[in-house]
Amino acid sequence: MRSDAAAEQETLEQLVASLRGSVNRDGGWGSSARRQSTTEATALAALALRSAPSEQTHSDIESASDWLLSRQLRDGGWPLSDAVPGSCWMTSLAVISLARLPRSDHAQRAAIRGGLWLVRQRGLGTHWLLKVMYRLNLVPRTKPVVELDRDLIGWPWTAGSFSWVEPTAYAIIALKLMRSQFPRRTPEDRINMAEAMLLDRACPGGGWNYGNSRVLGEDLWPYPDTTALTLIALRDRPTGETAEGLQALRGMLEANDSPLALSLGMLAFDMYGRDAGNLRERLIESIVEMGPPGDARALAFTLIALSGRSDLFRFDTDG
Repeated sequence: MRSDAAAEQETLEQLVASLRGSVNRDGGWGSSARRQSTTEATALAALALRSAPSEQTHSDIESASDWLLSRQLRDGGWPLSDAVPGSCWMTSLAVISLARLPRSDHAQRAAIRGGLWLVRQRGLGTHWLLKVMYRLNLVPRTKPVVELDRDLIGWPWTAGSFSWVEPTAYAIIALKLMRSQFPRRTPEDRINMAEAMLLDRACPGGGWNYGNSRVLGEDLWPYPDTTALTLIALRDRPTGETAEGLQALRGMLEANDSPLALSLGMLAFDMYGRDAGNLRERLIESIVEMGPPGDARALAFTLIALSGRSDLFRFDTDG
């Protein structure tokens, strides 16, 4: 019978092999094997392979870095893929990845430009004219569809749209990782407002939904992956909402065997110095029974979590 250590090592090797085996000819990764390369999948694959360094993974990391650097657009952002032009939310992941890859002047300059693009982006809030009309009682106030502070602006999935939780969490992590590289205190106002937005969106009882906490007077439920990402983004700002979020996340993961949820939960608990319980064993068991995740994002986060590399998202260290 194999020891636990042997089973864990075999699992890590299997994850690395699966990730390396799904690289595309252009040096990037798609959302799954044989799919077109995307910024999200490539950035996460590079981070994951950095968590398991070897002579073999070094060349793949370089390929991923080259792919990212060659796709940065003139405005400083990154597109979803070669087929979908225009800078998008995936810029945050490119910045995180380049900030954590082996240092080079080119990569650092690209990460700074990407960070400055993020600072300029804003999700939609309440239109100024509508706010004035409400204040002057020129339009009736009906029961709101959603209950949130629309003056708190985060980041959207696509430019010029509503602020959502997940892209806002990724953008906060990216800007915090790069904050010492910016001139003066460039990103601080955006970070502070985005943090306030996330706290405002916390679900009753703890945790975060993808968008809002209440719709049409009804409480929405939180999700483990969104909650874990938000907790990582807010790690240096402990509040009642983060304490409730940690408790809610633990409860959600008791009945969730998704590799993505388990791995993000492990990373969040580790960053807060909390016991991850049996999440590690359950994650390994899932891979042994079902094989590595076919989704590139889940595969990358699983490898990062099992390698114990929460420091890749820890913005108060040099990494």
